[in-house]
Amino acid sequence: MPIKVTWEGGVRLVGENERGNKLVMETGLKHGGSGQYPTPMEVVAMALGGCTGLDIVLMMTKMRVELKRLEIDIETTRRPEPPEYFEEIRLTYTMAGEGLTEENATRAVSLSNEKYCSVGAMLREKAKITYAVKIA
Repeated sequence: MPIKVTWEGGVRLVGENERGNKLVMETGLKHGGSGQYPTPMEVVAMALGGCTGLDIVLMMTKMRVELKRLEIDIETTRRPEPPEYFEEIRLTYTMAGEGLTEENATRAVSLSNEKYCSVGAMLREKAKITYAVKIA
């Protein structure tokens, strides 16, 4: 999976995959960022949400649940000194759909977090990841 990251000047970088899809990132406001683009650590948190979210969408399809809503709220706590990696990550899944039950929602979230999500597996090396499920 080749990825290229190019400095665009100032404190902005552009990541690009082999298909030409691009993602702009910059440093946080305290280091001169504009606040217009996500920071690399925000992108990591978004990647976790995307990874586990896609797992759940695919599992719900296999369970014959017609998912109408899936939102994943992510709260993080970072280490106070460099390197400021995530020490804690809290995921709250809010879901709605036809055929959705607390049981199948919890099962899908558990399987994603404990078995399938590769981003979560990497982050778990440093961060305590917890989650909660809400049926809307």
